[in-house]
Amino acid sequence: MQVRALLSGIWKPVAVIGGIFGVCVIGFVLTQGVSPFQGVYWGVITVSTVGYGDVVPTNPLSKIFAIVLAGSTLGILGYLISQINTLAIRTREEELLGLNGTKFRGHVLLLGWTATARAALQELLLAGRRVAIMTRQQEFLAEIRTFVAHFLAEARRDPLLAARVSRDEDVFLALGDYAQGAALRLLNLSDAAEAIVASDDDGRNVLTALLLKQLAPGLRVVVAVLREELRETLHAAGVTYVISPSDLGGRMVAAAAIEPEIAQTFDDLTTSSYHYGMEEYPLRPPNPLVGLDFDTASRRLRESTGAILVGVAQPDPSRTGDDPGFRAILAPPPDTVLTPGGYALLLAAEIDRPRRDRWLGVPPGRPVKPTSGRSGTSEPASTRFDSASSP
Repeated sequence: MQVRALLSGIWKPVAVIGGIFGVCVIGFVLTQGVSPFQGVYWGVITVSTVGYGDVVPTNPLSKIFAIVLAGSTLGILGYLISQINTLAIRTREEELLGLNGTKFRGHVLLLGWTATARAALQELLLAGRRVAIMTRQQEFLAEIRTFVAHFLAEARRDPLLAARVSRDEDVFLALGDYAQGAALRLLNLSDAAEAIVASDDDGRNVLTALLLKQLAPGLRVVVAVLREELRETLHAAGVTYVISPSDLGGRMVAAAAIEPEIAQTFDDLTTSSYHYGMEEYPLRPPNPLVGLDFDTASRRLRESTGAILVGVAQPDPSRTGDDPGFRAILAPPPDTVLTPGGYALLLAAEIDRPRRDRWLGVPPGRPVKPTSGRSGTSEPASTRFDSASSP
């Protein structure tokens, strides 16, 4: 794309220079009686202003050709250099605005820049994910870049976080209206794994979610809305998860007043910064928990990895579609069987992660579904995360 833009910007002055050079070389050959090779040599020496003095014009016509060639070439070369400089500046601006797009695969789309989006980005970076961010306001671009740079630099100072935190090149930032398909394609929508819609406009959130499900039906979409009544509408449209930050915040405030330790624990569990938290592992072979009852699975998991089994997630029969969602059950009856296709919900310490991953034999989190933009097996969402954390 940049090469094409460069050629489109400079082909005219290059063609003019070539035309003048050709005419003058022919003029040298005809007026001085030199060979075509000597004429080309004479033209190059004139254009380069070297002036060896071994070949010089000896008649008025030859001198006129030399004057035309030298004068026009200097002017056109100046224009050519100016065009190249302008193109370089424009290319840099397009890169800063993200207008050249990204080739990320298995990444998360983060649409909108709000307090909710900022908190989500922090957790995604701690999980080692690739993130493509789009905002509609240009003044937010510098703020986001500064936030990412400072957060990653701070995270790398912690030995436990440094091994799995995202790299600077794992974040792509673009300016655009994410309620339009053309803008979403800059984020390589066809190869994305999940999308988080978190603007401060519920109407735009709903419109964006509907557009995402239309353009990428298999994409997992999470939407943050201000109005709780929109939850059913979005669920009916196939959105994987809908959350109302205001309602969640209100429940946390009430819990902090009544049971402050519970509120503090929940707050700690929702971030990876404290080196322990909740994780979900797929119940599929070779996971040794598959087929065990909850009581037996809890005991074996605790003895082998130090983690605590707190619940299971089972497919939600009330939801349909490409990604029907799951229903979490905390502290189920002891005889509840951990059947394939669900997830085991764990409370675990980050320091024990290598031992836990080795014993369970499967990576945590939801797998990335194959997308229409590529064939074959998909890249796991936590590929870099797992390799960095494995022993």
